[in-house]
Amino acid sequence: IKKRDRGDAAGAAAEWKRDAEAGHAMAAFLVGHMHKSGNGLPQSTGLAFPYFMQAAVAGNPAAQVQVAHYYYAGDENADIEQDYRQAIGWFEKAALQLSAEAQYYLGIMHRTGQGVTRDRTEGLRWLYLAEVKAYVPAFLLLAEINARGDGVVEDPIKAAMYLDLARRYVDPSQAEPVNQKMDELAKYIDADERAEGLLQADMWVRAHNQ
Repeated sequence: IKKRDRGDAAGAAAEWKRDAEAGHAMAAFLVGHMHKSGNGLPQSTGLAFPYFMQAAVAGNPAAQVQVAHYYYAGDENADIEQDYRQAIGWFEKAALQLSAEAQYYLGIMHRTGQGVTRDRTEGLRWLYLAEVKAYVPAFLLLAEINARGDGVVEDPIKAAMYLDLARRYVDPSQAEPVNQKMDELAKYIDADERAEGLLQADMWVRAHNQ
């Protein structure tokens, strides 16, 4: 870690590779991440995958999410075909370790029937688990579900609440999707509903001590 913080990414990668070969899960995850990003090691999702898998098998939830994404979308460089059943299995392992990202993707997969029988109620259950962790993509999807009445009774106030929570919790450098969703859903929410949604967002923050 110290070498990486000093800007010696290659030196850090060499150390973590040795640690990964010795069986350290976090080191394997970090090597996988460096291959994926190309920071300190050749950029290659194919080279990253075995390290992510090593860490995932050892129980690292962040690595389990990475492995799930390989199967969710498929990855030609890693010679992995899209396989929703594999993806949902790895997302479930990470979700049970409280990964908000994994819970969010399980919400999507259950609502759309990817790798499982379509079940909107089960999908919402996973989305709510991600939502209580202030996971911005979950806020945005729940805003859309409530604004459009997608499998639920239309609730523009709740939609406004989720949009405001997304605005509050998003990293400013990643705010564009939030702004786009707010513009997209504005026609479903009138001024009074938006004002009530802001009050409910305040209540959510207090209730969740965020």
